[in-house]
Amino acid sequence: MTVKAIHAMKIVRLACLTGICVAVGACSGGYHTANLNGEKKVYRVDEQGAKTLVYETDQAGKTTIHDADDPLTKKQVAAQERAEQVSAERAGQREPLSLVPKRKPNDPIYVTLTPPVLDDNMQRAERSKGVVAKQIRREFVGDPVIKLTDEHRHRSGLLKPRMRVDAAVEVSPKVSLREAYGIDRKTGKRSKVLAVIFEATITSQTPPATYTVSESGLVLKNLEVSKRFAKQVKQVILEQIGPNLPAQ
Repeated sequence: MTVKAIHAMKIVRLACLTGICVAVGACSGGYHTANLNGEKKVYRVDEQGAKTLVYETDQAGKTTIHDADDPLTKKQVAAQERAEQVSAERAGQREPLSLVPKRKPNDPIYVTLTPPVLDDNMQRAERSKGVVAKQIRREFVGDPVIKLTDEHRHRSGLLKPRMRVDAAVEVSPKVSLREAYGIDRKTGKRSKVLAVIFEATITSQTPPATYTVSESGLVLKNLEVSKRFAKQVKQVILEQIGPNLPAQ
């Protein structure tokens, strides 16, 4: 092959490579995003590789538009408007609750105390029907803040309440008897004992919240166990639910 022929082939190859590069440049037209120090800049890239700034977003999330007619800018603006609308709706939902005045520390908290659910063992062990319910109820009657909604329902005449009060809290107790292992004080050995378990689900209406408490001990110390149980329930109502309740 002559020198001229070789030189001609190189020119053809160079021309082909140039054409390929131009084609790649044409295909590379689109968008380029640059992120630096929390700031985002979006450029439109033409077929020649020239960049045009479309919009930019700073660290605080504020967007500055440089080309309002660009399709990508329009999508960004629409997305931002939707986000702001959702944020405003959520804030609007929270605002009424935050504006409602809270109850004062000594204001009454009206509570519905449902009859306790007894398991089969506890039902058989109960001396007479309703004894356990009265035992639990006794711990709440007369409390200076916690007021049972049905406390005066049997009163009549001038002592009868003039208006119905809606409960802010509901307490649903459950009592059961189970076998457990304990240490015999006389022998120092493990032995089976009968334990009583008091449980309760405490539900607040506004704001919605649910709490659970439990207390257990020897069935022979049933009264002491029920007192500790009631104390736990009162603490949840007064310390966790009470401060968040609206004024009545």
